[in-house]
Amino acid sequence: MDSLFGWVDVALGSGVSSIPCILGPMDQSLVAGANKPAKRELSQLQISAATAYGHGMSRREIAKAMLEHLTPTTVGKPMDFRMKRATRRLRLWEKNQVFRDRVYSGAITNVDMAVPSILNGIVGRARRGRVDAARLALEITGRHNPKGEQNAPVVVVAIDGIQRPGPIQVADGEVVDGEAVER
Repeated sequence: MDSLFGWVDVALGSGVSSIPCILGPMDQSLVAGANKPAKRELSQLQISAATAYGHGMSRREIAKAMLEHLTPTTVGKPMDFRMKRATRRLRLWEKNQVFRDRVYSGAITNVDMAVPSILNGIVGRARRGRVDAARLALEITGRHNPKGEQNAPVVVVAIDGIQRPGPIQVADGEVVDGEAVER
């Protein structure tokens, strides 16, 4: 049991720290530096990059803006070398699902925050005489329905239990057992 407890040295940027870890038989390859498990939480640097992606910046723009933070150990090296390292690091982060989820949530937030100005733009175009913009604005507010109906129809589909067919009862008749006769 004691062999399962170990200290794994994890390189973090410029320094090295030790993190206690429980290793199973399948995890022994992780100590040797094989495939590392994906991080669940993002660093502050990754959060900043994800926010920049969410605002619509390109990978190259982010690499240039965050160059000192993305490649702190390459100070003094040629700019092309540093940019390649920074873009490679960003590309690696883009493969992380948690990072992509953060980018998506930032982009959705930006879209939600832009909705009022989008609607104001539609109103402005409608005021300048654009009929299609006026129709869209009226449809959004519920004042216009392109099909000419006053209220949109409400469709309710309710399926209770479907009963199996049983013997057919004829009014004022009797059920007779017998054979079918052809005429």
